[in-house]
Amino acid sequence: MDNDERKNIIEVWKAVVGVQQHFNEIEMKVRGLFITIVVAIAAAQGFLIEKKLSVSIGRITILYANVMPWLGILATYLFYFVDRHWYHRLLMGSILHGGSIEQKYADEIPELGLGAKISEQSPVELKNWLARKVADLVVSDERWVKNRRLHSDAKIEFFYKSIVLLFFVWFIATVLFAGVLVDQHSLFEKLLRLHPQTVQP
Repeated sequence: MDNDERKNIIEVWKAVVGVQQHFNEIEMKVRGLFITIVVAIAAAQGFLIEKKLSVSIGRITILYANVMPWLGILATYLFYFVDRHWYHRLLMGSILHGGSIEQKYADEIPELGLGAKISEQSPVELKNWLARKVADLVVSDERWVKNRRLHSDAKIEFFYKSIVLLFFVWFIATVLFAGVLVDQHSLFEKLLRLHPQTVQP
């Protein structure tokens, strides 16, 4: 391999790495925007609870705040689709192409092995038992199921679907403690009044 050919291969590889960086930056911006949306939903729910905006049906009052976690779940799945099934696929395409270049010229230009090293270091083994339990609930990636390591696909799944789980718990808590009132008392208070022995020592 002469110097010109070597330089051309390196330039092509650099261009592919640039594409990888581009799609990676887009994914990080998508996730940053998603976190902003989650915070905005939390703030909106707090506002709705504080203002007690609601609809009444007889003795039952239902606050509009109950809707916010479901909007959060919808937003999470939309962002998950854009991230995982849109830009991440494009990123993986560029990574696979870069890997094929690195593999083809591994002997002539061993310095091109960046992608292989990144792929080597990417999988994560969760040490925290709670994180593992959450991953078992929300991650369906085969590599997690088989070897208990989170690869990039599973990391995205863990990130978004754990937020879906959080929104669902958030919805249950909202309904119990503030979102549904019976005679102006929360469902939790009503349950305690129906079963007072549950709070006895």
